[in-house]
Amino acid sequence: MIIYGINPVTEALRSKSRPLERIWIRRGKANPRLQRIIELARSRGVPVRFESAEVINQKASTAPHQEVIAEISPIHYADLEAILQTEPRLLLLVDGVEDPHNLGALLRTAEAVGVGGVLIPERRSCTVTPAVVKSSAGAAMHLKISRIGNVVQALEKLKEQGFWVVGLDMQGENCVDEIDVSLPLAVVVGGEHRGVRRLVRKHCDILVSLPMKGQVSSLNLSVAAGVLLYQVVLKRQLTTDS
Repeated sequence: MIIYGINPVTEALRSKSRPLERIWIRRGKANPRLQRIIELARSRGVPVRFESAEVINQKASTAPHQEVIAEISPIHYADLEAILQTEPRLLLLVDGVEDPHNLGALLRTAEAVGVGGVLIPERRSCTVTPAVVKSSAGAAMHLKISRIGNVVQALEKLKEQGFWVVGLDMQGENCVDEIDVSLPLAVVVGGEHRGVRRLVRKHCDILVSLPMKGQVSSLNLSVAAGVLLYQVVLKRQLTTDS
């Protein structure tokens, strides 16, 4: 798979789980961030080639590549069983997000918060594409991501392993303070058009909504997920410190 952009290529070089095959940089382009990529690549034994703008554009399919692209091995999706044992016991399930930019932003938020893993349905959902990697600013390179079949069955499996399922939904009647952060948590975020699906909502242990004080009735998916996840992380930290 070809990825593009300074941050995605840099993070791919830093990642231990996403080996790079080779890197191409536009000939004649030099700046500190590209130089850092060259140095990282050399330290890891990754070949760097300097090519014309035409070659770079062709390989990147005219995407906004910032003069650097790289070939990585195919994305390896983690097994659900492995993610269930990952620390911290905080997972994000993305139910039906179809826009690669939204998925990328969610992955960036998830990595920043430090979730143990991300679950993405195999159907009616965007996969991890070069556009997703770019939108995540390379965060996708550091996450454990699992493709799941039936979402409801996956939720039932999570519950069997002691996870409490928290649905983030505009119709939720509960607030963040009502989440028991001492439990392993799986946060469910719905898609762009319909939110968390009805059947999935029924299998959530609690439905949480964020208070909206202004005139806008909703937040971007990644922003809403970030607010909730950071609240959970901060509450856990306060509990641990006390």
